[in-house]
Amino acid sequence: MKALSYRRLSRWFVPPQWLSLSRRQIRLLLAALLLWAGIWAVLSFRLPGAGGLQVGQPSPLSISSPTEVIYTSEVLTAERRAQAANNPDNLVYFNDPQIPIEQRQQLFSLLETIGRIRTDPTLSAAERIRALSKLPSANVQLTNEQARLILELDDEAWSLLRTTILNLYDRAIERYDYAIDERALNQLRERWLSFWLATTSLDDAQRELAQTMTAAFLRVNRTLDTAATEERRANAQAQVAPVEVKVLAGEMIIRAGEIVTPAHIEKLQATGAMPRPLGWSELLGDALLAAMLVAGIIGYLCVFQSKIAAHPRSLFVLMTSIIITLAFARLVLLIYDARPIFFPLAMLAVVTTVVFCGQIGFATSLLTAIVVGVLEGNDLTLTATLFASCTSAILLTRSADRLRSFLIAGLGVTATVIGLEVTFWLSQQAIFTITGFGGWMLPTLLAALVNGGLTTILSFGLFNVVGRMAGQVTALQLMELAHPSRPLLRKLIREAPGTYYHSVAVGNLAEAAAEAIGADALLLRVAAYYHDIGKTIRPAFFTDNQMGRENVHDDLDPYTSAQIIIDHVREGIKIARAAGLPEQIIDFIATHHGTGLVRHFYQLALQRYDHVDERDFRYPGPRPQTREQAILMLADSVEATVRAKAQHGKLVARRNNESAERTPNGTVTLDELVQSIIDARVREGELSDAPLTMRELRQIKDVFVNNLQSIYHPRVDYAPSLIRS
Repeated sequence: MKALSYRRLSRWFVPPQWLSLSRRQIRLLLAALLLWAGIWAVLSFRLPGAGGLQVGQPSPLSISSPTEVIYTSEVLTAERRAQAANNPDNLVYFNDPQIPIEQRQQLFSLLETIGRIRTDPTLSAAERIRALSKLPSANVQLTNEQARLILELDDEAWSLLRTTILNLYDRAIERYDYAIDERALNQLRERWLSFWLATTSLDDAQRELAQTMTAAFLRVNRTLDTAATEERRANAQAQVAPVEVKVLAGEMIIRAGEIVTPAHIEKLQATGAMPRPLGWSELLGDALLAAMLVAGIIGYLCVFQSKIAAHPRSLFVLMTSIIITLAFARLVLLIYDARPIFFPLAMLAVVTTVVFCGQIGFATSLLTAIVVGVLEGNDLTLTATLFASCTSAILLTRSADRLRSFLIAGLGVTATVIGLEVTFWLSQQAIFTITGFGGWMLPTLLAALVNGGLTTILSFGLFNVVGRMAGQVTALQLMELAHPSRPLLRKLIREAPGTYYHSVAVGNLAEAAAEAIGADALLLRVAAYYHDIGKTIRPAFFTDNQMGRENVHDDLDPYTSAQIIIDHVREGIKIARAAGLPEQIIDFIATHHGTGLVRHFYQLALQRYDHVDERDFRYPGPRPQTREQAILMLADSVEATVRAKAQHGKLVARRNNESAERTPNGTVTLDELVQSIIDARVREGELSDAPLTMRELRQIKDVFVNNLQSIYHPRVDYAPSLIRS
């Protein structure tokens, strides 16, 4: 039988197109798996020992009720019924009042017998001792020592001892009202008889004899009626109504370290807050929820934020930021017992807005707010509050080109949290009272202030770190880079002043064009300042800095001159990287000439040499990849060309009855010149990789023309027939 190959099996069970994923698709898949694993871990995480509570053991965590519940407590009902059954009033006793009387009569008879033996003259001393040791009473058995003690007493001492024994017995019976049970009998024998004898004048031996004889005749005459008692207990239990328990939302059920009781377990089960051991069904549910959330945000990035989806560094930093934020949220929810409206989720919204854009801020805020709501027992109101606070922060932060933007965002978060929490609280109250509102408002206000304060502090402290890790440049970084005191700009001003003023002019043009088509104007202005930084290596070889001096290229061959001109791009990249400029700015340096031809020196080479390789006269590229890079290329070419035409007097404001082809001195209008430069870049394919539309190109051209007209004020080219001699 022919062996089956892995490739053949793969074709049978897996679509062929799945076997050839692009690098971009692989990156997206890895990012999705990373985020899915992170969210799944957050949803499934439990503290050690939180998988279940054991009665009689300390609770490993504090748990509050996620909702309001009223339930019938079997545990409390059983406890109250047990208390009712164990009430002493339910005990039924049977008393026999004859027993104490009979026992006293027997004690009296015994004492009389002892008295007769003492006074019997027919008995010798030894016979008297034997007679006392063998008394007919079954309750007491005297020892020989006790018998000798009785015989040695004189009549007065014996009479005192006899009277003391009878009084002691009577006092014991009266102590318990002629109703002696086991407990009373033990108390008499162990405590009361010796206590009462201590107050008499008897010596120790006599006291011991009196206690022995009295205790021997004390008997139980009060016994429990078991049948009647059980009947009364059953009736008492039946009269106890079932106990109903009301648990308010947010009410603390058990605190960490508190001993777990059956009532705790029942209340946790009734409110649905009982920690459960993590099972397969819960793991599967968490995995499915995480998969749906990840599919949503990855799909959004692919469709609406393709730049971020195509940038692996930014993509993975974004995913990691979401996971870290959710992990902190999970830990806070496990530690903090009350409603966690203080958690600064808006911090992530502000950071992603400043580093990436507001749309990504909205997407990440929605995802994280949903997860936090699920972690808090599917609390929809908490999700709404946190997402609204994120929305407020995003709208107030915007580009964050000032430090106060972070403070304003924090204040907006505080106001939003307070507003929504008041709304939810009022909607849940049946009766509104000022006292209740005041008691609830103070902790809510403090939590909202903590949320806003942490949002301001954390977002301001983290946005720069996240931006650098993601390879994104923020508005505040751009504002700093645009300041003339920056070392590279100071070097450009000092060593190549003509290039600096050219860069400023290019920045003005590019910024205006970017604003017209909705591109990043601040990024373009800063990129324009640095795009020609490589000219500081050999400033005199560029016409910007020659200022009327002889052109040094007149003494060089075209190849050398072309390489010097082209090298300003390579040198600019090296200088920018050494200075730590953001990659976005470096990309502008690399693409501002694209793969264009150094046409002047290429034409000179064609005139001098028979064989010329065009590649030796082209910039290394790459071509512009973004709208902003394309605008900078056009602004750079337009500013330099228009300035050169104006310096040579070949720029006119408008034409009078003449076309460009019939102009004898090569003058052109500003509109024609700008349009020709843009058309040339389009024909050469330099803009083929940039997502610019023809409509946007027309808008860019109009902005260039309007701005340049206000600078150069070209003269009017009058027709020769109108010039008077």
